[in-house]
Amino acid sequence: MGNFAHFYKQWKGRTVVVMASGPSMTQQDADYVEKKARTIAVNSTFRLAPWADVVYSNDEDWYEAHLNELRESARGMFCCGHPTWRSIFVNSIPFNREARGLIDSPDEIAWGMNSGAAALNLALYFGAARIVMLGFDQGWQKEKGHWHPPHPRHLQQRKPGFHRWAGWFKQASLDFAAMGVEVVNCSRATTLDCFKRADLREVL
Repeated sequence: MGNFAHFYKQWKGRTVVVMASGPSMTQQDADYVEKKARTIAVNSTFRLAPWADVVYSNDEDWYEAHLNELRESARGMFCCGHPTWRSIFVNSIPFNREARGLIDSPDEIAWGMNSGAAALNLALYFGAARIVMLGFDQGWQKEKGHWHPPHPRHLQQRKPGFHRWAGWFKQASLDFAAMGVEVVNCSRATTLDCFKRADLREVL
């Protein structure tokens, strides 16, 4: 859908809630967030928050499988980080696979090895002064990796590489701190210890 750069710093100084897809993500938390901050829903979490300002995914095959549903039910802007995939319905903001931490640039974001991590960088791209994390469990709960049922089989790949992702999250936490961006992990359950922890209702 053309150049994404005009969205750079559009939410400057705002609080942005990034809702990922970990098993601790709940409808109750999504409902609480509505209208309290700018919001980014990651992958299928748009089903809990069809009103989200942005739906983001790293994955072109996820978009191809869900685009019709998104167009029918989601009200926000659709964004994909895949460097080459394009759709007239989806904004392209290319991710950089080589970035060890965050990128603050009008041209790209960091891949982060998963869509939730890239969505944190997208919040920075939009100019967030504070980021609230939900559904960033960075682990399994009762053999579940997401709050929702498994993706269709053709979307299934390897199990999440939580041990590999941890290093990227750690570097991102250092980068956010150096930039003066407050990040609060309000996920109900998480193994990430590199971000400040708080209860969602104490933050918003």
